[in-house]
Amino acid sequence: MKNSIILLFCLLVVSCSQPKQKSFIVTKVRSAAKLSTSEIVLNKIVWTEFESQRKLFFIKKPAEVIMFNTEATVKMGIDLSKLSEEDIEIKNDSIIINLPRVEILNFSYPHEKFTEVFPISNFDDCTRKNKIEKLDEVLRLAETDIRDKIKYLKIEEEVEFKTKQILSAFLTKSNFNNVIIRFKE
Repeated sequence: MKNSIILLFCLLVVSCSQPKQKSFIVTKVRSAAKLSTSEIVLNKIVWTEFESQRKLFFIKKPAEVIMFNTEATVKMGIDLSKLSEEDIEIKNDSIIINLPRVEILNFSYPHEKFTEVFPISNFDDCTRKNKIEKLDEVLRLAETDIRDKIKYLKIEEEVEFKTKQILSAFLTKSNFNNVIIRFKE
């Protein structure tokens, strides 16, 4: 009888502490995983040309070229606001964490970072009336192209690797001997 009371008490203590432990782990994982974000700077040459309509005798005037070197800053990581207690499974000294996918947390493509490429380009001397609209369209397409091609740089895999390293070390110090970290599809 005495052993069953002690066993019941131990079960109550363990079952009551696990939700508190999960909340604690969620908080700690959120703070530790911020260390595993990656910020990269990408450069892209953007250009457009306007075909000349004018001819000097039978010689066509060369096209007017507008060319800029642009810079985008991309920060990739895990949106930790998507992490919940249901994503954590604890069994004795083992823990399984299902983290949200790596995604773009911040994308910056500021116009202040655009520099014209001289002598190839001379935006001010371009005689076309629609040069600003055309350049704006080309820059929008460049931003879309950068966003589409980020996946080929393998940054997601790097962030996942860094996150697993940091969290595994942290959770091992928190007395978990078996740490499994997965990323949701």
